[in-house]
Amino acid sequence: MNISYFKEKKIFLFSIFLFFLIRIFFFQRGITFNGFGYWQIANLDLLKEDLIKTIYYFHYQPPLWNMLIGSIIKISGQNEDLAKNILLLIHWSFSIGILFVIYKLKIKINLNNKIFLISLLTIILNPSLIFFENYALYNHFSCFVFFLIFYNFYLLAKSKNIRYEYYILSLSLMLTWTWPIFHPIFIIIVYFLIAYLKNIFEIKSLIISLIFFLLSLTPSIKNKHEFNFFGNGSGLGQNMSGLIYWNDELRKTCGYNNLSENIEKDGKYNQNIKHPSLLYKNHIQNSLEALDKSGYCLKNSIYEIKNNFSKYFFYRLRVLIASHNRFSFEYFQPPVNFNKYFDFFSKLKKKDFSWVIKKILINLFFTFYYLILIFYFLKIKDNDNFKKASLCIFLLHIYILIIGTFLNNQEQERFRYTSGIFLNFLFLYIILKYRFLFKRLFNYKKS
Repeated sequence: MNISYFKEKKIFLFSIFLFFLIRIFFFQRGITFNGFGYWQIANLDLLKEDLIKTIYYFHYQPPLWNMLIGSIIKISGQNEDLAKNILLLIHWSFSIGILFVIYKLKIKINLNNKIFLISLLTIILNPSLIFFENYALYNHFSCFVFFLIFYNFYLLAKSKNIRYEYYILSLSLMLTWTWPIFHPIFIIIVYFLIAYLKNIFEIKSLIISLIFFLLSLTPSIKNKHEFNFFGNGSGLGQNMSGLIYWNDELRKTCGYNNLSENIEKDGKYNQNIKHPSLLYKNHIQNSLEALDKSGYCLKNSIYEIKNNFSKYFFYRLRVLIASHNRFSFEYFQPPVNFNKYFDFFSKLKKKDFSWVIKKILINLFFTFYYLILIFYFLKIKDNDNFKKASLCIFLLHIYILIIGTFLNNQEQERFRYTSGIFLNFLFLYIILKYRFLFKRLFNYKKS
């Protein structure tokens, strides 16, 4: 047993060494962040000068990620390159954390060394991880949190120990405080998954989950108090207006390009500007005019959807399917120099034969991918606790796909990345561990 333990540890340490070797190589070759100029990040100067109030008055997003970015900006001063390097090291630590979770799983469920090594290499060499490690938003953090949630789901299913409920709910709360796609309802879904894993209803668990649910509402309560809207992010109205493809007037009215800095000279807006972060010139999406339009856009978008539901539903369903024509690293804002090394598909043009072939092949791959996962959950006998925990992550993946598709206009690639990296690991685990079963199944069909 000790020999096996040392062998596992050597494989893990080798993977860490290889990870840093590859990442330092790409760092030296100039793959890096595009910067911090994203809608989801508050004005950098204001974060540096007045961190707490800037985050408090930033209604466009929940507070946690801007707290991290703001702290990095304060530490690095005016040196943006230093700020990027600090965030990169933090992102690398998340990747190491993912490798460590796989290492712990190896010990817990006795993965064979072949599956263990290939799983580690798949994480290390995955272009999507390299992409989002060099991306200044919260996608890689969320991906790491999903691995932690899975591991605690597994430990909860195995031991039924209440401390793992606290860990799971704390991690889920962090997601609701980080990214608007994780609505407070996410905590409710997680509670039902906890009940499924424990296979029992407990009042204590319900009360604990209710407390975490109420904590997840704090950004919404703050926004209701300060801005008279209830939600953890104010961009929902504009996002949903982008789904109403049949009403160009509504889409144009709600577009951020249709806002104007000059309107802030109006007394109505001037009186309500409690902090510079609410000014158009400092952050367009967080301006009071954007907030004012968001309610109008949300109300009219819901009205349009109600009256044209079949149009809306089948359009978004097509978008969901089409989003699987691309891998996560094909997102439209690649890091600097990323495509020098990972331009496998970027040169393919629409209507070219090679682009059509690629589209067909990726669609076939994802069809096979989801069928294998579903077949595993329904038909394959495996470690029961591992399987239940994996099913919980798969259901949360469905949640992300639904919210990301039916309430957001685009960016499905980065939504899918969040839970998709764990599912990639699971898919690989199933294929490697049960390849004999699939061979037998294919041979049976042929005969």
